[in-house]
Amino acid sequence: MPIAAFYPFPSKTPQQVSNIIEKSLSKVLSSYYPFAGTLRDNTFVDCNDRGAKFMNVRYDCPMSEIVNLPDIGPEYLPFPKGVPWGRTSDEKSLLFVQLSHFNCGGLAISASLSHKVADGCTLCNFFSDWASIACDHNANIPSPQMIGLPILSSFTNMPSTESFTDTVVDEIDNQPLSRKRYVFFNSKLEKLKTQVESETGVQNPTRFEVLSALFYKCAATAARANSSSFKPSMLLLPVNLRPILDPPLPTRAIGNILSMIKVTAMSEDEMTIARVVREIRKAKDELKKEDHVKESKLVSLWSELSSMGNEFELYRSTSVCNYPLNNLDFGWGKPNMVTIPITGIGNSFIFMDNQSGDGIEAIVALPEKNVTRFENSKELLEFASPIANLN
Repeated sequence: MPIAAFYPFPSKTPQQVSNIIEKSLSKVLSSYYPFAGTLRDNTFVDCNDRGAKFMNVRYDCPMSEIVNLPDIGPEYLPFPKGVPWGRTSDEKSLLFVQLSHFNCGGLAISASLSHKVADGCTLCNFFSDWASIACDHNANIPSPQMIGLPILSSFTNMPSTESFTDTVVDEIDNQPLSRKRYVFFNSKLEKLKTQVESETGVQNPTRFEVLSALFYKCAATAARANSSSFKPSMLLLPVNLRPILDPPLPTRAIGNILSMIKVTAMSEDEMTIARVVREIRKAKDELKKEDHVKESKLVSLWSELSSMGNEFELYRSTSVCNYPLNNLDFGWGKPNMVTIPITGIGNSFIFMDNQSGDGIEAIVALPEKNVTRFENSKELLEFASPIANLN
């Protein structure tokens, strides 16, 4: 789970910035101490206080040369090259951080946190707390809560997800990917939500629901145009379990406290925005009926995915909207851009609040062969405005 925040003209010298970032990182890790540990046997975290992997680098180019690149692959962003994304890396660290200085005076703070131990909610809390401590070393930050054990029993028979993940990534690795960014202004979002509500009867569909359905339909339609026959597809969406458990968990409960819901399309007739939104809402409602998280439910999803092979074309949608990522002030103002790159997995969509507060930005990664049809979709362009670069 990578994230990068760009700051054009910090009011500190590079040495002052480096000192602030290192000291505040050390302090925040004293609260989030599992992230300073190491992964053992791909099963548990050894809280040995080894620390995060930290790099302090300089780029011999202006920041604009990075943020204005037409592609947004991780290789173009200020992260340790190959480290956060490498599946064969010998590194056992769970957290990688890089402070990047550009010759224009701008800087970027980037981090990558293992999804084995944290979800998007945890990542955003960690980054926000880190920024607060950087601004005020004596800031009173509420301690994160590690309360997973009373909720989830120690699973001893969980199937391995590595074979499923490796199959997906290996398949993607053989396809050149293209990444595009779009903005959906609030007026267009309301128009889309109103249209979906009238067609489905779903009350107050969320922005994430309608945008996931729109992107899924447009991407699958583009893929179908380049295929000789229809292939069944599946949309996977993460669900934050914290607010829907009984009793609910606090937002500061750290860990990978997620479940997944799925929507399948077995024929072209089923590939409509209205149907997909209905199925998303139905799956979410069914998940909320669970009185607690059951081991059998978690195991069955991964078992099903692992056994599918190439039966379905997989699509993934996720959102970090409503988290204060655009307000990450480390002591020299808010960032002029925050981005979460899609790290080499195609057919993926990420949604986040745009910098102005007037809508949502979307990042999509698709096989290159499908991009032209996707970006020319009339249904997509009715609501979305392409962003030519990352500014």
